[in-house]
Amino acid sequence: MSDKDEIIIKKKKKKKNKITVCPLFIMVCLTSVAMMIYGIVAALVGKYEWKLTWDHPVFAAVLLDERPAPEEPEDPVVVMAEAEPIPEETSEVEETSEPEPEEESSEEESTEEPLISDEEYMEMYGEIPYYVEGGGAVKYITWDTGEPRSRYYDNPGIRPLTSEYPYVHVTDPLSYYDKCLFVGDSRIGGLGTYSGWDTAFFAYKNGLSVYGLMEQNLNVINGMNATLPELLQVGPYKRIYIMLGINEIGSGTTEFGEKFGECLATIRQYQPDTPIIILANTYVTKSKDISSTSTNNANVNSKNVVMAKYANGEDIFYFDVNPALVDDEGYMREEISRDGVHLLAQYYYLWSDWMNEHGFREEGVEYAEDHPEWASEEQESEESEDSETE
Repeated sequence: MSDKDEIIIKKKKKKKNKITVCPLFIMVCLTSVAMMIYGIVAALVGKYEWKLTWDHPVFAAVLLDERPAPEEPEDPVVVMAEAEPIPEETSEVEETSEPEPEEESSEEESTEEPLISDEEYMEMYGEIPYYVEGGGAVKYITWDTGEPRSRYYDNPGIRPLTSEYPYVHVTDPLSYYDKCLFVGDSRIGGLGTYSGWDTAFFAYKNGLSVYGLMEQNLNVINGMNATLPELLQVGPYKRIYIMLGINEIGSGTTEFGEKFGECLATIRQYQPDTPIIILANTYVTKSKDISSTSTNNANVNSKNVVMAKYANGEDIFYFDVNPALVDDEGYMREEISRDGVHLLAQYYYLWSDWMNEHGFREEGVEYAEDHPEWASEEQESEESEDSETE
């Protein structure tokens, strides 16, 4: 075979390859364009959540089925109110507290009934929550998760509850979360995308853990991407919310707790007067719990226990949103998550609504808790509207 014949054969092979590759490439391009057009049209008519960024192209809403949260859910979740501290004779936290604040607190409690009584605690948890030695200024309930299914964690036998505090209902979230900083993994990114709190800063990174918190460059919603130390130098912030632990689920709990404490200390160095709120890791669905030896509620809870001990009830608090997300067995409800870990877009309102029920008082703001007449006026207004419709 001559050299000329070989050249002709090679050209024919190349031409054949082009013919087989081109249709596949065209199909991929047409499919992508079709998904983008469908996503744009569906978002415009309100079927999907409209959120277009470089990290979140429009067809992501189609693939993830990200539907907008309903304005008025038909079955609103009743969020359990957290109680004010209940006096206990054997409470180690009260024994180590200064005497003067205790006297003032007792005077206030004499005029007000606690948010939740011992009987209500018994009805919800089957027991009265209690303090544990070295567990921080939060109360715990007994929670036996059985024998550990992984060598990376143990069964602490207890579950931390939200820090006790006279919380108020947030009536103006945009004002309340203004100049607040949320830090964490992809779940914080989801909260920033779907909460509507456009005045807050959400610094997140998919796969973020305590071991890279201070070094990695974070995506910042409503701000410029930066490392956490760079962001902390910009403040002061009104409050700092931090959520970590799900990406460390396969690592040692003790090591995680120590590193988490170091991160809190570093944040405090940059922001000495800013309240810090530790956000508990959300539990997983039952199907996810059963299928995984590491990503399960027992391991999630063990991470929460070591984080909660840093809450002192003064400038560091612990928030557990799980009561708004779980079923009767303590698992995340199957219908609100696709992968058993992350919330679907249309259910982030469960998280944000719970947060709005656990607000801290701000100067110059009036709250419904101080105006019981507001409730009666609202009820009268609703009754009049109902009578008009009838």
